[in-house]
Amino acid sequence: MKNNTRIYLFAALVLVVAMACSTVTNIGATPTPAPTNTPVATSTPIPSPTPSASVLFEDGEFIDSCKTGGTDEVNRFVENGQFKMLISAPNIVAWTDCTEEEFSDFVFEVDATQLGGPDNNIYGVLFRYDTNIREFYVLAISGDGYYVLAVDGPDREEPYMLTEWETSSAINLGNATNHIKVEAVGSNISYYVNDQLLGEIQDSTLSKGIVGVFVGTLDEANVLVGYDNMKVMSAP
Repeated sequence: MKNNTRIYLFAALVLVVAMACSTVTNIGATPTPAPTNTPVATSTPIPSPTPSASVLFEDGEFIDSCKTGGTDEVNRFVENGQFKMLISAPNIVAWTDCTEEEFSDFVFEVDATQLGGPDNNIYGVLFRYDTNIREFYVLAISGDGYYVLAVDGPDREEPYMLTEWETSSAINLGNATNHIKVEAVGSNISYYVNDQLLGEIQDSTLSKGIVGVFVGTLDEANVLVGYDNMKVMSAP
């Protein structure tokens, strides 16, 4: 079990600064060639193509999505095509809304790169953020290889933990890039890091909402994380 400080996530370590912020190729089966000098075999039916996923939101330059700005303790800025967040004080979690549109069933993915600071940190994505009740799902990972899924928000006294903190060898440690992906369809939520399935749960607490990203410090400050290649697609 990770240090219990991690368990509180946004409920205890929070700075309320929320800011408004592929096409799948289908290839039909190739018919089997008829043998020479024998009756031609009945051809195998070609499967019907699976509908392609459509892009609901995409921003590679972060011009019209995750907003910049912040405070002395939290800085949000775009640099070299990445949206970056620097948390310069301990025990703070800050996030940014990255869409105005709400999504219900979707695949949300982004590349998150730890660029500096201690590995004892948290960063990741939030989704189905209901701004009316100020709650969201959060998939958090850390530079020292932990992950967790929870329902949280700035007004909660404690998060609703859908999983406990666990380690995974799929997470790249330290100053490295991790591809984070969440697939939400109805009450089914699957979550991945670097295309490896970490888990799948059934939960109907939140049905739709906006998406965003976050970065948090624990005992040590100056955590810097960059986000890139953000995309929301229709669910398969």
